[in-house]
Amino acid sequence: MIPAIIIWVCKKYFAPKRYKKISSQNPVDPKRVVTILFLVCSLSAAFAQQSKFNIKRNGEIIGEMYFQQKNEGENTYLTITSKVQTRFVFKINVETEDQAHFKNGRLLTSNVSRIVNGNAKEVKKTNWVNNRYQLKTGNKTNTLDQPISYNMMLLYILEPVNISEIYSDNFQCFIPVQKNGVHQYRIKLPDGNYNDYHFENGICKLVVVNHSLYTIRMERV
Repeated sequence: MIPAIIIWVCKKYFAPKRYKKISSQNPVDPKRVVTILFLVCSLSAAFAQQSKFNIKRNGEIIGEMYFQQKNEGENTYLTITSKVQTRFVFKINVETEDQAHFKNGRLLTSNVSRIVNGNAKEVKKTNWVNNRYQLKTGNKTNTLDQPISYNMMLLYILEPVNISEIYSDNFQCFIPVQKNGVHQYRIKLPDGNYNDYHFENGICKLVVVNHSLYTIRMERV
């Protein structure tokens, strides 16, 4: 939408007029043109890019996940939200929200929150404070000195080429990245489960969540 607006502005104020001459009584004000383009570009920068994934179990859609990326100068804001409704032995409703803020390629803050069947789980936070990370889970606090430039949220928009480990905001630790094939990677989680990520043109198209009790596919649409 925003690129189309920019093209329209350029055509309206910069392109030669073939069918209508500009009246000398209403000359184009260059300052006005610059102002309009500035506002359009500002809107473009503020607009977030959003992707949708269908969450499937046994071929049936059981939920949706949305990934949003917003760039503002040196800052990058990432948000992942999802809702899942399914049944194992009993009905289960899960809502998640993950947020991360990077500046100049370094993670500054991240939050992981979960609501399961209406009950909120402990929020997990990672904050860069005084040249180290403070890791909080509920009332528990820990620290991490290693810089974080790539976390699991970035897997949805950036293929981990030549990256040996990534930070898990949920487990609050670094996890090895295992290459399984061409543009395919496996992340083995500390709880014994693992996720397989499939990329196309540097963008994640499919995530297969392999749990001891189930297998879930998250497909970009």
